[in-house]
Amino acid sequence: MNSLARFFTPLILAALLSCGAPAKAEGWPVDPVGRLVAVGLPEKILFCGKEIPLGYEDVRERLEFELLVILGNPVQTSLWLKRMPRYFPDIERALKQEGLPDDLKYVAVAESNLRADALSKAGASGPWQFMKATGSEKGLKQTRCMDERRDWDKATCAATDFLEDLYGTFGDWPLALAAYNAGPGRVMDARREQGESSYFALKLPAETERYVFRIIAAKLVGENPERFGIDMSQAKLYAELDTDEVELSVRKSISPKTVASYAGISYRYLLILNPWMTGGDLPEGRYFITIPAANKELFAKASAPSKQPPPPPAVKPAAPDQAVASAQTGAGTYDVQPGDSLSLIARKHSVKLGDLMSANGLGKTSPLKPGQKLIIPVQN
Repeated sequence: MNSLARFFTPLILAALLSCGAPAKAEGWPVDPVGRLVAVGLPEKILFCGKEIPLGYEDVRERLEFELLVILGNPVQTSLWLKRMPRYFPDIERALKQEGLPDDLKYVAVAESNLRADALSKAGASGPWQFMKATGSEKGLKQTRCMDERRDWDKATCAATDFLEDLYGTFGDWPLALAAYNAGPGRVMDARREQGESSYFALKLPAETERYVFRIIAAKLVGENPERFGIDMSQAKLYAELDTDEVELSVRKSISPKTVASYAGISYRYLLILNPWMTGGDLPEGRYFITIPAANKELFAKASAPSKQPPPPPAVKPAAPDQAVASAQTGAGTYDVQPGDSLSLIARKHSVKLGDLMSANGLGKTSPLKPGQKLIIPVQN
């Protein structure tokens, strides 16, 4: 053995030994894999109101595998467990409003670990990991200054709308979720070619075969981390931020740095509170900005029209016949009915969900109420 090999051998052995031990995270057991073997799976597991067929050995083994993957990554798992109190309440309200199963909130865990800035190698972005084309179909705007796939409220509304559509197509939540991951066409083709109607019996792409099990495993850990040896009792969980949405009418264009100065916060914190901003200047228009609730009055004063750059030159009034045509195609209004939801109203009027929300300035602080008047925007 040469001198170089003698020097590196102890270092390599030390590295291997350290890699063999799971990282110690806050509230995490020393040996999460050992705890899992000792505890095992519950005898009965419900997901979206239906029992998972654990009697099939293949199903049990696939679920145990995903559970082991989660428990074998204590850093990421600890972080999404800590994020749940911050982000789950809004997701739960959106699911309830649409009449969807509460378990679907764990889709966002499986997709992004509850991170709005998550970006996949394939280009999926945001907490619900929308691809560009799907995001556009669901009314999520993507420009040089914004990416609404990263907007918690709008992306969550788009996700619930998409999931509701998929369930309407497949009539089964595991299949609907498989379609969310792989696309409805691929799942339909697999069912037709294989003559199977159950997700658990279908041969699908490897990622999709794991996908639903990953969501179920996240639910098991999220609902009862102690069962799997994770003690979160002493962990400092991330609480909901005390924020509010304020309206900003931009007359010309404005930089996010200027918006941050209006709110009395740093540019970095503005982007944390508004992950849909991509850093480019916001053009003329109306925006709803999330800021600390305590800074609302400060923002109102700093962003007053007199503080902003002058508006662009006025457009010449349209000729009478043009004005009539414009009035015929102008935006309409709609009175909210009991049981209505944003996605239902959007579908009823064939408008994009994101456009409906933007036109009415709707967000987490603006719940729908029967009798409320909504502007129905024109679709180009």
